[in-house]
Amino acid sequence: MCVQFRNYATILKRTDVELTLTNLQSGQYNNKLVVQTPFGPFSLPRAWVAVDATFDDKAFRFIGTHLESDFAPLRRLQGAELRAGPANTSLPVIIAMDANAQAAPAPQDPTYTDFITAGYNDAWSAPLGFTCCQAELVNNVESELSRRVDLILTRGNVRGQNIALYGATPESKTPEGLWPSDHAGVAAQMILK
Repeated sequence: MCVQFRNYATILKRTDVELTLTNLQSGQYNNKLVVQTPFGPFSLPRAWVAVDATFDDKAFRFIGTHLESDFAPLRRLQGAELRAGPANTSLPVIIAMDANAQAAPAPQDPTYTDFITAGYNDAWSAPLGFTCCQAELVNNVESELSRRVDLILTRGNVRGQNIALYGATPESKTPEGLWPSDHAGVAAQMILK
């Protein structure tokens, strides 16, 4: 019997925007959750993806990732890996992530505060609502979103504006009555200074 766990992160590029992409990078965190099974230990990896982009003659690094959800000390180590690895650049940085690190309501997760202490800005300056989490089968009648863990963080000469939340209202449910995802989507317009 062969059992394997994989985790991928993806960046999608709009075709109607003049954006030059270079230096595509991806990887899995060295710090990963290991679970014991009857077949032996299995690693549950989390991944990141990064690309350098140029828009209107202004360069920046865009990073997408999903940090550990079940073990806070491991999530914090992954955040440190991200800052020391793909986010370690002189370019302005935009990180879009399911951080699993609570930014609101209080108390804030240490992984979130580590990013803020390291000089990152939360693009979400005004409270719009929560992003996590609907029931696993996304069939709950009332919304169960009760915390904000999906983040857009920036560092350097870049800031977010026009932040929007998607899939968080009953109107966004499918005709079958399902929520679009267990998380609400977050989008922001980014301004490069």
